[in-house]
Amino acid sequence: MKKAKRLTAAQQRRLGWTPQGVGLAPELYAAALRYLFDRPEGRQDGAWYWGADEADFDATPLEWTRIQTVLFANAGTDLAGYSDEQVGHGLNYVMNNSLSDVPFAAIDASVPLDEAMRMMDAMPTLWRDCIGPRLAHVHQPIGSATGALAHVCYMWFDVWPTFWNVKHEPRWQAAVWQVLREMLDVPCREVQVAALHGIGHEQQRLNRRDEIDKTVAAFIRSIDRNDQNLKNYAQAARQGRVL
Repeated sequence: MKKAKRLTAAQQRRLGWTPQGVGLAPELYAAALRYLFDRPEGRQDGAWYWGADEADFDATPLEWTRIQTVLFANAGTDLAGYSDEQVGHGLNYVMNNSLSDVPFAAIDASVPLDEAMRMMDAMPTLWRDCIGPRLAHVHQPIGSATGALAHVCYMWFDVWPTFWNVKHEPRWQAAVWQVLREMLDVPCREVQVAALHGIGHEQQRLNRRDEIDKTVAAFIRSIDRNDQNLKNYAQAARQGRVL
């Protein structure tokens, strides 16, 4: 009899990234998806959250943290039925504290640090399985791609206030750096640019100067020799000089 193949640590974690696996009511997760993404695109600016009568979604900080964990881990499949604009606007609501308090959920005093770290552990999958495939066709001057999803991709670590508020916490430093490292490996130029943008902004707060230098240097060596703009941007990020 053949032995069952042992799951990798990443596969074991992935199996736990379900509503039931994180202790979240499936119906609450389904309702959150509808709230964030099941929106008409008829508004002139496309942004449903500017509606004056838009009610907040009723969830605790711990529930929002768990919603994000499951969302990040399963966005490739769970958001497959939504357009890029719907996905972009929904993710913007999640990342941008000018639109919601969701970015503060994972750092709320009521949320155990292990829960926040599980959310961060799931975050690279959002870029790898959802944002990357959706933007893989884009090859525009750095920072110039248009649309809600391109905005979220490029601006996440510029706008997202979560890390700023816990920047001295070593586990948060390690978690954010792991996300950015994994984003550099996503075969999508826009995601790689977003990772470099984040590295450039967060370099000092990540507290790992040598590791960043070596990682970005290796990335620069891997870039197509004809893509000088990306090489230049990577060099700027390596030195903490991005806008």
